[in-house]
Amino acid sequence: MFVPFDYAAWLCWAIPFIGSLFVPLVAKIRRKSVGWYAVFIIILSVTCTLSLITSVLNSHGEPQVYSLPWMSALDINLSVLIDPLSTMMANIAACIGLLIMIYSVNYMEKEKATPRFFFFMLLFVGGMLGLVMANNLLQMYFFWETVGLCSYSLIGFWYTRAEAAKAGIKAFIVTRIGDIFLLLGILLLYVNTGTFEFLTIRELIATGEVSIPMLAISILMLIGAIGKSAQVPLQVWLPNAMEGPSPVSALIHGATMVKAGIYLVARIYILFSIVQPWLITITYVGGVTAFLAATMALTSSDLKRVLAFSTISQLGMIISALGIGTELGWFASQFHVISHALFKSLLFLCAGVVMHVTHTLDLKQLGGLRKDMPITFIVSVIGAFSLAGVPPFSGFWSKDTIFEAIISANNI
Repeated sequence: MFVPFDYAAWLCWAIPFIGSLFVPLVAKIRRKSVGWYAVFIIILSVTCTLSLITSVLNSHGEPQVYSLPWMSALDINLSVLIDPLSTMMANIAACIGLLIMIYSVNYMEKEKATPRFFFFMLLFVGGMLGLVMANNLLQMYFFWETVGLCSYSLIGFWYTRAEAAKAGIKAFIVTRIGDIFLLLGILLLYVNTGTFEFLTIRELIATGEVSIPMLAISILMLIGAIGKSAQVPLQVWLPNAMEGPSPVSALIHGATMVKAGIYLVARIYILFSIVQPWLITITYVGGVTAFLAATMALTSSDLKRVLAFSTISQLGMIISALGIGTELGWFASQFHVISHALFKSLLFLCAGVVMHVTHTLDLKQLGGLRKDMPITFIVSVIGAFSLAGVPPFSGFWSKDTIFEAIISANNI
């Protein structure tokens, strides 16, 4: 079943958004069905995002925009953008979100606040889908903040525990720092271009029709991106975010939240590419982040914190690839976004299974689980090998492409 492309671009994020509002009603009718209701909603969303692939293929990758009137006086419309980047990110968010939602049904069945959990999970996925499908910065910022609000609520899901409550607040405050700079960048860009729309901004910059303070806007935008994607120096919130349920960790690291910053840099790439010295700075920011996070992972004995530090490191690699300033670097970064989404979600879900069975995540106490949990062992090895870049797993190919892009660049 495929949905007409113009409808699919709207429905893929509208369905989870609207569907989340009915979670309390479903919980009142049949509480045990809330999880499967959420799964059904995401299946509908996945159907829409898969339809977008056909649209991209039929248009040979040319951007397609569908708009609805919004603020006519300011010439601002509600609009969605279908192109290879938005379609790729939407399918990552929806498909991995579906798998995590299915996993969550049994994982969260004994929780008293299950309806609250699935309400925010649906809103989280819907927010990420709305973010990547938006064709203007103002619309994107609304969903950007929606994702941030949901992350705060889900990280602090077990708010009666002091650590979880503090982790949620920490994530909210640190990411708000980046969000303020992002909003300033968006407003400064609008003042200089008179538009919020991505395609129009790209055209104006490419043709040189407007004079824009590129460096100032690029700095503001990058601070916003590194806040969401946990890059130095705003990386401090992500390790503590592991206080939330394992499905939340998998969703934040694999399909939403941290990928939002990567998407922003990729979407407004032309802003950074114009200022070549600043583009190189982005590469070094990513490189420093990757190195520091990797060393921190080596000193941690908590399984989920190790995975969290590895996420920061992997995102640093992706940012570095984007900063190279070549087509191969851009392609390599998006290739690793897909690869990382797959193996990191897999590893976090495996960590959830281990914690569910052993009631601990202390690596010093874990060991010898292969005989008791053979399937989890095999799946964990696959995820770990991909994370380590062992051939022939996906992580090897995506990381190798990043290394090739770095080596072939003349400006690094």
